[in-house]
Amino acid sequence: MRIYSSKSFLLTLSAKLVITGLLMVGLITTTQAAIESMETNVLDSKGRAKDDPRYMEIRNLEEQEQRGISLYRSGKHKKAYEVLSEPASLGLKRAQHSIALMHIQGQSVEKNLLIGTALFGLAAESGDRKLLQEHTKLLKLIPEKFKLLVQQQTDYYIERYGMETQGIVCAKEKPLGSHLAVVECRKQPGTYKEYPWAP
Repeated sequence: MRIYSSKSFLLTLSAKLVITGLLMVGLITTTQAAIESMETNVLDSKGRAKDDPRYMEIRNLEEQEQRGISLYRSGKHKKAYEVLSEPASLGLKRAQHSIALMHIQGQSVEKNLLIGTALFGLAAESGDRKLLQEHTKLLKLIPEKFKLLVQQQTDYYIERYGMETQGIVCAKEKPLGSHLAVVECRKQPGTYKEYPWAP
């Protein structure tokens, strides 16, 4: 028995129904093998073909980000920072957000509100409403004489690790079974300049 994620199942089922309809009216002819081959082209949770090699490295990076977030949530901050540094340097917003929190709270790194706020600005570049609100709150905690410095540091981070530089596209999406839209960010295939993670 083949198990599908709900999204890939619906896409595969829809494609089969269209092909079956075209077969019935005689517009196309095909074999059972061609229909079965569609089943092997299963999509991952973000709608990308699992067998497309362009996305293998991106999937590995996303898995690394998820591992790092799990480590962070379980209180293993030092290991989380190590695991999250690469995805953060390559533009993944959840990794950047987690590292910003570590700097703000002094978890495995020296507590530094200025660096944490600048990194929060980098993560908030995604347009996520909640991140933008938290970034605004953090900026209010920064003394006036340091606000320009924080903005310059945020701009520096965006220039190196931001969406445009690292090929990240963010958009509001409604997950299956939910009526609430969330901001989902995806790295696009391509060659992007890599910078060492150095907040």
